[in-house]
Amino acid sequence: MKIAISSGHGKYIRGARGNPVPPQLDEVDEARRVVNKVADYLRSAGIGVTTFHDDVSTSQSANLDRIVDWHNSQTRDLDVSVHFNAYDHSAHGCEVLYVTQSSLADRVCDAIVAAGGFTNRGPKKRTDLAFLNGTDEPAILIETCFCDNTGDSNLFNSRFEAICHAIAESASGQSIGTTPPPETETPPTEPPPSGEIPVEDRPTLRRGDFGPDVVDLQNMLPDFSGEVDGDFGSITENEVIDYQMSRALDADGIVGQQTWTALYNDAPAVQPPEGAPPPISMEHRERIAEIANTSAIASYSWRDRGRAPKGYVQGIALSFAQTYLKLMFDHPAAIKMAKANTHNDDKDALAWFNSDFAALGMSNEAAGPDTLRHLYVMLMGLGMRESSGKHCEGRDMSADNVTSDTAESGLYQSSYNAHSASDPEFSDLMEQYAHPANERLCFAQAFAEGVSCSSSDWQSYGSGAGKQFQDLCKSCPAFAVETCALTLRHLRQHYGPVNRKELELKTDADVMFKSVQDYVDTIALGTGV
Repeated sequence: MKIAISSGHGKYIRGARGNPVPPQLDEVDEARRVVNKVADYLRSAGIGVTTFHDDVSTSQSANLDRIVDWHNSQTRDLDVSVHFNAYDHSAHGCEVLYVTQSSLADRVCDAIVAAGGFTNRGPKKRTDLAFLNGTDEPAILIETCFCDNTGDSNLFNSRFEAICHAIAESASGQSIGTTPPPETETPPTEPPPSGEIPVEDRPTLRRGDFGPDVVDLQNMLPDFSGEVDGDFGSITENEVIDYQMSRALDADGIVGQQTWTALYNDAPAVQPPEGAPPPISMEHRERIAEIANTSAIASYSWRDRGRAPKGYVQGIALSFAQTYLKLMFDHPAAIKMAKANTHNDDKDALAWFNSDFAALGMSNEAAGPDTLRHLYVMLMGLGMRESSGKHCEGRDMSADNVTSDTAESGLYQSSYNAHSASDPEFSDLMEQYAHPANERLCFAQAFAEGVSCSSSDWQSYGSGAGKQFQDLCKSCPAFAVETCALTLRHLRQHYGPVNRKELELKTDADVMFKSVQDYVDTIALGTGV
């Protein structure tokens, strides 16, 4: 038997808390303690178990989706979610919720009550809970006790080991020794000598795996921030992807021979382009994507285009975050993008739209983050107009511009002949993004979510630098965003929808970008990106 067990809520989506009633149990913290200890008991009896805690989500819906998705990604026989109740400081007792598992819920509830001395509120059928409805295998949701009730909280603290033992034994249906297993100890942080286990003998590892090879992996990953517990969970997966990106490897989160070899050889990190900030980590990418996808602009129906693909919303948010970091690092291209309104409406799109921005309360009279953010508001509207947010969009088939320099490509239907208006920054961006080691800066996977690309979309025209530009716009959307941003400030007549003022400027987009900016400010302290 194998059990997948997770704690309810998450690091940033907090659950109930006993405050002001002592002893002030926190649902998220205590549920994690229970999950980890129950897993220790199960492992001590040779029962397969995987655990999960959500350290990423920033909204309730994202948290529920992430927990359910994790459970459904596991090979297991039973799903368990651990929670704590709260109501009015006087309600008390244990209950276990279910949809189909009445007998199991009854058994687990009885066991917890006997071990903890709680009031037995019994099993309860609930058909309105995302966890119970969304998981594919038999599932129960444990409401251990009421964390805002002093009596329940004191019983929980005093009988913690017995309660966890009871959950492990009743959920698995197997006898488990009563001697508490030792607390999980962190293995030595130094990796084993690479010659101790030949690299070719290392197995392919992925999320959901467990065991000594995962321990070795966690020890070998530079500056691993999670618990070295042998459990290949979300933190390990994100750090594997960060490592792979930093070494210019295939960043798929799967540890095969390529990644093992790099770890054994202490492969050095590829340095970012000169003047560029360190790449944004997977953890922070996910947080930025969450900010974008839960924003008001994500659900907006654009005129004549409808709702933007999820990939476009999160992709442009990530692109803004990266460009904003570049501005912090005085990157020449970012400085050009964020310069003050030139009042040359023949060349500068911000000048051309000056009255439109003014009507929305968006001033571009000062160089810096505000002007950069407003430029991205324009970029968001332009991308929906030109390609409906489709990063792989091919050229306009009704047009006859098919030379390498004039063929349009990507989100903004830009063409290479725009480069001279903002060189050398335009060509420098092209050189930087074209380097294979900088594929991690493209956000291609983020932009691709919810987007369908045909073989004709990927077709480019001509040869040389113009064809390379077309290919790069589609395969590296962040490049398309930044080169369009430069072009808007120096050659606004390059874009028909800009000339005709067909694109929409939305204040909700500015609100979203400001939230991203504020988040980047927090992670950029000490350049901890």
